[in-house]
Amino acid sequence: MVTIQPETVWHMLDTLAFERGLTPSALAKAAGLDATTFNPSRRVGGHGGYRWPAMPSLLAALSVLHVPWSVFAQQVEGAEAQGLRGSALGAPAPTQHRHAVRQAPALPLSRLSETRLYDEQGYPVGLKWEHAMLPSSLPAEAYSVRVDSPTLEPTLREGSSLVLLPDHPLRRSDRVLLVRQGQAPVVGIWQAGLPPVITPFYDPSAELQSIVVPENTSGLWVHRIVMMTL
Repeated sequence: MVTIQPETVWHMLDTLAFERGLTPSALAKAAGLDATTFNPSRRVGGHGGYRWPAMPSLLAALSVLHVPWSVFAQQVEGAEAQGLRGSALGAPAPTQHRHAVRQAPALPLSRLSETRLYDEQGYPVGLKWEHAMLPSSLPAEAYSVRVDSPTLEPTLREGSSLVLLPDHPLRRSDRVLLVRQGQAPVVGIWQAGLPPVITPFYDPSAELQSIVVPENTSGLWVHRIVMMTL
């Protein structure tokens, strides 16, 4: 009989959330829970060992992830049998899985208009950023943005995640994110030209307008979207 450990349950929950582009806090919010419910800091008890997640919270998260309890239980048991443990706390995992994912900066799309989120080169900096787990195969500068409103539907639904590269050559028809300090960010399609323009992802019923992207403008960056989780 396989003995299930709480850290394996946490590891499997993190894995399922990551596959859907959700951080622990985003998963908790989507499940209608306090944003800190699944935070790594709340997984360890006073004795230093892992706590078991509360069953109501776990079931609420699985409902959001569309994973039946029976399936989740089988996955946890299979992971335990293979010794595939690990968590956002950095618990050791087997060598073949240790570098599968890594932490990267992450924020909701609605917050990208805030100031002091990027350095002069357009790289995420500062303490305002949250964290998400991204594949280790991505470049070190990759970061994540979560769509937290329905304004981009049907192209991108609320809860979708974007993975972006700040310093990546842009090509015609690339999916991109336009960030401008103090203004709402724009997700759209890069149209090369002089000057270049971006065609935003808007409601098809809305009037389509292209946004001209001025060159050499301080506080403005266009980052290429290299991965989308719908």
